[in-house]
Amino acid sequence: MTFAFHHRLLFAACAALAGTASAQSNVALSGSLDIGAFRDTAGAKNIGTIQRSHLQFSGSEDLGGGLAATFKLRHRLDLDTGTPEGAGAKPFWHGESTVGLKGGFGALRLGRALDAIQGQDWAFDAWENYDRITSPAWDLWHWNYSADPVGGGSGRVANAIFYDSPKWANVSLHVSGSPESPAGAVAKTRAAALLYNDGTVRALLGSGKNSAGATETSFGLRGNYGTLSVMGLYNVSETAADSKAKVITLGATYGLGATTLKAGWGQADVDGVKRERIVSGGASYALSKRTATYVDLASKRFPTDGTKTVYGAGLTHAF
Repeated sequence: MTFAFHHRLLFAACAALAGTASAQSNVALSGSLDIGAFRDTAGAKNIGTIQRSHLQFSGSEDLGGGLAATFKLRHRLDLDTGTPEGAGAKPFWHGESTVGLKGGFGALRLGRALDAIQGQDWAFDAWENYDRITSPAWDLWHWNYSADPVGGGSGRVANAIFYDSPKWANVSLHVSGSPESPAGAVAKTRAAALLYNDGTVRALLGSGKNSAGATETSFGLRGNYGTLSVMGLYNVSETAADSKAKVITLGATYGLGATTLKAGWGQADVDGVKRERIVSGGASYALSKRTATYVDLASKRFPTDGTKTVYGAGLTHAF
C-alpha cells in the first residue's frame, strides 16, 4: 500500500511538472510546400516552385513577469529538386534565423530576418509577394534596393537587430538595423516603418538605407470590405550612383466561398524608362484549411523584349 501510494504520488508530481513545463515553453514545426507547372518569360515549360516552399522551427519560453524568449529558424527550398532555394547562393536558413525577447515593451530579435519595411509590405500585394508568375510585388518592388547587398539578403538583413513595438491607437513602429560595417560599406544598414492597422484600413510608411548607400521609401494602403480587399503600394528606390526606380502596384482579392479571385497591375519606371509593366490575374480554390489549388496568368511588357505571356497551375499545402 505504501509503495503504491508513493508510486501514485510520484506519478502525479511528474505529471504536474510536465504540465508546468509544457505551459512555460513550446516549439512548433510549420511550413508550406508548393509546386506547379508553368511557362516562364523565355517560353520554357517548367515544373517547380511558383509560390513558396519553406520549413520553419519556432518557439517561445515564458520567463515570467510578462516576458518571453523567442526563436525562429526558417529554411526556403525548391520542392522540385529538394535543394535550397537559389541553388546554394542563399544561406541555409534563408527565411530567418533569430532569437529574442518579447513583453509589454514589444518584441526584440537579433540575427537575420526581413528588414522593417519588407517584413510588413507583403499585405499590400494580392499574392503577398510570393507568386513568381502573377505577383507585381515579386517582379517590381525594391527595384534598386537590397536590404543586405553583401549578406545574401535581398529583403533580409544579417547581423542585425529588429524591434517591433506594441500598438498605440492602431499604430505600431518597426525598426531594423545592423551595427556592423561590411568591407566597402558606405553606410550602416537601417530601416524603419510605421504601420496603421484597424482591421479595415491598413497603411504603411517606410524608409531605409543599406550598406552600399542605396535608399528606398515605400507607402502602402489597403482596405478590407467584407470578402473584398483592394490595395496599392508606391516604392522609390535609388542607388548610390543615382539610378532611381519608381514603382507603383495595385491589387485586389475577392472571396467566393472556397474560391479566391486575385488581380494585379504594376509598372516600374527606371531613370525615365518603363522597364516592366505587368497585368495579372488568378484564382485559388481551398480544398481544405491547409491545401489549395490555384491558376495564374500574367502579361509582362518589357522595353526590348516586347510582351510575354506567362501562366501556370499549382498545388500548395501548409502545415
